[in-house]
Amino acid sequence: MKISKTTNVKPADLNYDHYTRNQYDRDIVNAIPFHKEIHMQIADYVVAHFPEDKPLAVADMGAGTALTSAVIKSVLPRARFDIVDFSRQMLKGAKKKMGTKNTHYILADYAAMKFDKKYDIIVMVIGLHHQTVAGAKALIKKVYRNLNNGGIFILGDLVTYTDKNKAARCNALHYKHLADNASNEKVLTEWAYHHMFLNDLKTLENYLKWTREAGFRIDWKFNRLNTALIIGKK
Repeated sequence: MKISKTTNVKPADLNYDHYTRNQYDRDIVNAIPFHKEIHMQIADYVVAHFPEDKPLAVADMGAGTALTSAVIKSVLPRARFDIVDFSRQMLKGAKKKMGTKNTHYILADYAAMKFDKKYDIIVMVIGLHHQTVAGAKALIKKVYRNLNNGGIFILGDLVTYTDKNKAARCNALHYKHLADNASNEKVLTEWAYHHMFLNDLKTLENYLKWTREAGFRIDWKFNRLNTALIIGKK
């Protein structure tokens, strides 16, 4: 499997192999403030903008255990999914959650793969922060090119801010959330290390700028602390 030069981690860096699906699902929700809230926002948006009975094409890039795809499937049951992740363990968990009907699993670094078809929905949730600036900008442009007209880009990620006081405050509260919600010291250490040394946070202002520059109309925006959701429409 090819890892893109713009991707700042390898699967082994993230310790995914020792996670069961249930452990990972629990820990990522506990680790990321407003994780549940952004997924509620995603469900509300897609159900309001797409007919339930249409067989939409959905790509979930950096899907992990497919938490976001499962939310979309719950409101768009006829959608067809391409689930992409560079971790075999994460795809194993995704397959247990999503099954095989109308769902295709791809072991790949989505920054290195070629999109060979167009989609109605492309999802990147809690993963683009593992790209360099150049990689993130290129991927947003690639997403735009590979969406059907009227399609949407769901970008949920950890962000920072150009205002350094706001950035410092939000980062401090992010770590407080980790400390308050981690199930044990090992989990706290792993997720705090991940956030401090592996995440490469981009500013929310830049994400909005790059999304608009790619051609998207920003149709929805939510952000609290370091967690943001942007939905761009083509």
